[in-house]
Amino acid sequence: MSSTASRGARQGRHGSPTSAQPVPIGGPGTVPSPSGQSIAKTPVSSIASRWRRTLIGALAEDRARWPLWLPVAFGSGIGLYFGLPWEPPLLVVLAPPLVLSALAWRLRLREAALWPVLVLFFATLGTLTAAGRTALVDTVLLDRPLWADIEGIVERLERRPSDVRLTVGGLRISADRPPSSPPDRVRVVVRTSERLPDIGDRIRFRARLSPPPPPSVPGGFDFQRSAFFDGLGAVGFAIGEPEILSAAAEGGLSLGVAALRSTVAQRLSAALPGETGAVAAALIVGERAGLDEATVAAFRDSGLAHLLAISGLHMGLVAGTLFGAIRLALCLVPGIALRWPVKKIAALTALAGSAAYLLLAGAPVPTQRAFLMTGVVLLAILVDREAVTLRLVALAGFSVLILRPDALVGASFQLSFAAVVALVAAYESWRSARIGAGYDGPARWAVGAARYIVGVAATSLIASLATAPFVTYHFQALALGGLAANLFAVPLTAFVTMPAGIAGLLAMPFGLEAWVLPAMGVGIDTTLSVAEHVVAATGPAASVYPLPVAGMVAVALGGCWIAIWRTRLRWVGLLPVIVGVVLWASVSPPDVLVSADGRLSAVAADEDGGWAVSGKRGSRFQRSVWSRRWGVDDAVTLAAWDRDSEAAGHGVALACDDLGCTLRRDGLLLSLVTSHEAALEDCAASDVLIAVVRLRTPCSGPTIVVHRPDLQRDGAHAVWLAPGPLGIAPRMQTVFGERGVRPWVVGTVSR
Repeated sequence: MSSTASRGARQGRHGSPTSAQPVPIGGPGTVPSPSGQSIAKTPVSSIASRWRRTLIGALAEDRARWPLWLPVAFGSGIGLYFGLPWEPPLLVVLAPPLVLSALAWRLRLREAALWPVLVLFFATLGTLTAAGRTALVDTVLLDRPLWADIEGIVERLERRPSDVRLTVGGLRISADRPPSSPPDRVRVVVRTSERLPDIGDRIRFRARLSPPPPPSVPGGFDFQRSAFFDGLGAVGFAIGEPEILSAAAEGGLSLGVAALRSTVAQRLSAALPGETGAVAAALIVGERAGLDEATVAAFRDSGLAHLLAISGLHMGLVAGTLFGAIRLALCLVPGIALRWPVKKIAALTALAGSAAYLLLAGAPVPTQRAFLMTGVVLLAILVDREAVTLRLVALAGFSVLILRPDALVGASFQLSFAAVVALVAAYESWRSARIGAGYDGPARWAVGAARYIVGVAATSLIASLATAPFVTYHFQALALGGLAANLFAVPLTAFVTMPAGIAGLLAMPFGLEAWVLPAMGVGIDTTLSVAEHVVAATGPAASVYPLPVAGMVAVALGGCWIAIWRTRLRWVGLLPVIVGVVLWASVSPPDVLVSADGRLSAVAADEDGGWAVSGKRGSRFQRSVWSRRWGVDDAVTLAAWDRDSEAAGHGVALACDDLGCTLRRDGLLLSLVTSHEAALEDCAASDVLIAVVRLRTPCSGPTIVVHRPDLQRDGAHAVWLAPGPLGIAPRMQTVFGERGVRPWVVGTVSR
């Protein structure tokens, strides 16, 4: 008896259930309750459980891709830093990485818990890196306009169609009211000059200097921030001819490279006169100052603007041309081809040539990224490895952001990496397809040519789609004929223009560039013709409203999600992309724009995009910025609108006279006035009152009151009467409100 009972107990523990263990009833769709009775699973819990298993399985399958999120987190931390409205203390941003690094060490053996901590660590490390970079920058920004006598050394010389722009450093500034903290470097325009100084010359001149200008519209390009990180303390224009005090002396590597770039640009212009030479200088040394507006517009409107920015295409062509030429030359010598690693020798030569080209191009951010990626590819040839992967892109991005975290918020970095990430992700997905591998003879050549054409078209389409959100954010324009233009221009640049340019560059030390560069001129002229024909057929780039910051972040994160994952989980990234598109579609232009000096105002005349402006003279740059961002170019003067007239019959009542305008929309009344008396008259009835003069009497009736001191303090204003995404109306944005109190914002110490 005891033996039987013992055997039953063992079965209860290891085999069949015994009477001591109640059996759940109801089948596999049930779970036991705490009391031992079975409870049927709900459909929601079943779906959630299935999705959880699918998610865990997909993440486990893509485990090798997890590290690719670390550079994304690092960049997100940098973006968070630049989005803050105030400057965080270094101790505050130093603490989170230290705490998270200690936590990561404790969790190093628990992988599931470790990776979220690593992502947070890299995000906080990005914030710390950006804050540290800002703390190390010692740029002094001029705090007020002044006339001054300046003496300094020419660091850069840019020849433009109508003038010359000089960057001068090592300054000595003399003025009647000298600034308390004079800048170390300024950039001035010289409109007339019989004899231009050379780079490295010490010169003296009189100039009108101003602080680098803030954005002309809330959310616009922040040149002041860019100047701060570039070490540029003031801008202005020179009066008369600069006096050359002494010729250039030894000035170190930077001045030597700048002088070499200037010399190469001059010799290109001498061999290829006119716009052809200006385009050649942009392609070879990155000097775009000599391009006239018509040429820039043709490249922009045809979708070929990327050809003018030295980036991956140019660096790849330089490295590829050198690699192919050296390898071919060595293979033609049997004694070398049979005894030496020809391919690796060619890779080393191409790497050295790429480094020289990086210096010659001035090392802008896209060129840095391109050089890093090209260098890794060439090094992979030396060790017989494959290198075209997203890991390479992640390494390049991480390297650039460590050195220049401020590059993240620039158009060059965003456009460059968006295109490369999309192209490499597509390559990783499609490289297993070997179309045309089974053909021989003429059929193989035909299939190869078709593959190349399809590849160029696919590359252009993918790059255009990937960069479109960032183009709308920075430039508010989309090229309609970009695909067609790139189909012709990219092969022409790859096989004619750049190889001839590289050959001409190598021939310059021997004075033989005139024999080679005409071929480059043919390629450039043909490219210009393609751009002009495409623009004639499709029209100029379509103007669009700017993508909001939240929309751009959503699209960027969604794009990274799609590019990084390889399983079906990647398509979840479409959700934030859709959110970004919805946010973009919800953007509406402001009802009123007012400049910081109060000299230029614009009122939305109707809901179809028409504007009434305070005048067509003066404020040319301000109007061009407003035009590109909100379409203010289709404007009429305010004086042309008769009082008590209704604009376009869309329920937007606009009435203007010499004293200002009143705008009624959605039951709200906005008054834009140019005198104190008009402000007193409209004060009680208005919901929004904007006066471009100083109000001597307080006006407490309207919800929003703005007058001249507010404009001078907070910069340009934009006002919406229609409800925003959160249903708030009326609402207002200012330049200062968008930027906050940061080291690169002039005058924030006194705020």
